[in-house]
Amino acid sequence: MAKCENPLLFMISFFFATITVYELLYRTIIPRKHSNYRNRFMINLTASDRLQCDPMFVPDFEAMSKSGYDISVDNSSVNFTVLMMTYNRLTSFRHAVAHYARMPSVDRIVCLWANQKVPPPTVQSFGTACPEKIVVKALPSANITLRFSPFREIRTDGVFNVDDDKLISQRNLEHAFQVWKKHPWGLVGSERRAHSDNSPRMTYLHGNNGYSIILTSAAFLHREYLRLFEDKCVSKIREDIDRNKNCEDIFMNFLVKEHCKCSGVLYKALGHIATPRNLSKETALYSRPNHYTYRTKCLQSYSTLFANSVTLAKSKCVY
Repeated sequence: MAKCENPLLFMISFFFATITVYELLYRTIIPRKHSNYRNRFMINLTASDRLQCDPMFVPDFEAMSKSGYDISVDNSSVNFTVLMMTYNRLTSFRHAVAHYARMPSVDRIVCLWANQKVPPPTVQSFGTACPEKIVVKALPSANITLRFSPFREIRTDGVFNVDDDKLISQRNLEHAFQVWKKHPWGLVGSERRAHSDNSPRMTYLHGNNGYSIILTSAAFLHREYLRLFEDKCVSKIREDIDRNKNCEDIFMNFLVKEHCKCSGVLYKALGHIATPRNLSKETALYSRPNHYTYRTKCLQSYSTLFANSVTLAKSKCVY
């Protein structure tokens, strides 16, 4: 029978072997929650990506991991969902849906029909070669906040929320999707706005000299933010937004900033953003004379509401 020549040496060796095995398990099979959460995001970011812009693009991973909203993304994901709401612009709506259905990266187009007096169009009426991609949902009301609902038909992490008066080219969408995969915690869009300053009398600006707001009229966001919006947009705010049909995007910007503690991301549009046929710009909500005035009031109101958790800051970074 073999004998242990030095029991003390055996115990020391066994101790360090145990520590080594535990560390191996801890770092691989049982990774730490916060660092693993961070690594799932950072894997797509190269060194040049991290240096390209300012620290506003780096979120608070620890705070995000404790929030209950899993804003992560499968790095091998190649598909996203198009989420589009309309009221009665059926001709342009059909044109837009057919436009996005042809794109191979689009998993589904969830079409939100808000008109309460006219039945929603059938899938067959879109006349597209990819009817299996189209889901038509008749909404219970015309409330604009319903565009940010966590519909069970959404199967992908990436959601491209787009108005029915915008036709984004496949080249643009693919570029935007890749930018979003590097920044899945933020809003990623090609249109921006800004605030004048952080005083109580701040005003809503177009954003020619830096941006602090990403418009959601054509923007990528994580599907978990739809759940966040539904949970956090309390009745008083929701009623105000729905009554005026405005500012749901500004509120979403504040929610996202509060959650990830970082800025949205502006991507450079690669070419012209077209408008569907037979669509008059006069029908757009932004054409109303009091549009900017009301959005200034929203900006001031939300800045007060989120005063303890969100400070707006401008960025000039473009991807």
